Amino acid sequence: MPAVNTYNITCPCCNTILVINKITGKILEQRKPLVDNPSDDRFADAFRAQKEHSEKLGSLFDESFSELKEKESERRELFEESLKKTREEGIDDYKPIRDIDLD
Repeated sequence: MPAVNTYNITCPCCNTILVINKITGKILEQRKPLVDNPSDDRFADAFRAQKEHSEKLGSLFDESFSELKEKESERRELFEESLKKTREEGIDDYKPIRDIDLD
């Protein structure tokens, strides 16, 4: 349907653009704003929304990576302490029991 037979109405509350057929009065399309403060250029708004989303994902990744590093260092410290304790007790020469030795 050509754009000549449509109205573009912008909601003052939520800035949603409604595309309405002039003849039937039916809503053909509902365009919600991509960002909080939309401009007249939807492409610029989409670009800005994508940039904000990628920045958010980057910060979440960095946060997750730092938590992973902290956990790794805690595990390494625990391993080093256990290894030191084992060497002090002289358990290095301990020979594990095999299933065949139990017969």
